Amino acid sequence: MKLAGQHEVSTAVASGDVVPDARGRAGAGSRRLVVLTTQVVAVAVILGLWQLLSGRVIATFLISNPADVFKKLADLLQTSAMWQNISTTVQELVVGYALGVVGGALVGWALGAVRFAGSVFEPIINGVNGIPKIALAPVFLLWFGLGIWSKVAQASMVVFFVMFYNVYMGMRSVPKPLTDVVHVMGASRRYVVRKVIFPSLAVPIFAGLKAGVPFAMIGVIVGEFVAADKGVGYYVLEATQQYDAAGLFAGIVIMVVMVLIGLTIVNAFQRRVLRWQRD
Repeated sequence: MKLAGQHEVSTAVASGDVVPDARGRAGAGSRRLVVLTTQVVAVAVILGLWQLLSGRVIATFLISNPADVFKKLADLLQTSAMWQNISTTVQELVVGYALGVVGGALVGWALGAVRFAGSVFEPIINGVNGIPKIALAPVFLLWFGLGIWSKVAQASMVVFFVMFYNVYMGMRSVPKPLTDVVHVMGASRRYVVRKVIFPSLAVPIFAGLKAGVPFAMIGVIVGEFVAADKGVGYYVLEATQQYDAAGLFAGIVIMVVMVLIGLTIVNAFQRRVLRWQRD
């Protein structure tokens, strides 16, 4: 039995069933390492040019420099006030993102599934989407007040449209002949949704989830710029008014980190849910 097992393994290796898979994994790991190294080098070059130009080509009070920005950032993260600002913005971001994703996905699903409803309401949604989002910030302030809910409304509205269009167009692109065949074969509607519609929607859904993270941040920061008494956007606005370039860029770094964390969470969720695609 042992010799037979060894013979099978040897045959698989010789025929190329095992070695190419190992080589594929090694190649993928090598590519990831190259990409990561290139990213690190690119960031280092940008920071080096920034440091070099600051005070020599461009006035320091306009762009500060990486050394001062990271020093300012370290000082800010030691204060309870900054952590309160971060906590407020995170709450607004998470709640606004969640509401926008759920609302956009449900409306996109409904209008995509019922073509008559889609034909009626799609032009109306397009018209509302054409309104500049910053123009609605004072409206949300009037409706929801100075607290977090006006920023939540701003963020959820922006994310809603991103998610709606991805799911709506995904529903319109589901192959109808395939669903008809599955129905004829006696499959239940739940089976069709799980095995046909959801796999077809997986890519546009996750595209909307990823695009929604930075758009949610934009909505939150716009709301905090218009009217707020705390939040990262509020801090950035104060730093701008005080000509504190280091504080301004430190606030921007915090925003970027928050967005990257959100995207990392979405990517991890995508890898887990779409494991069947790799299999």
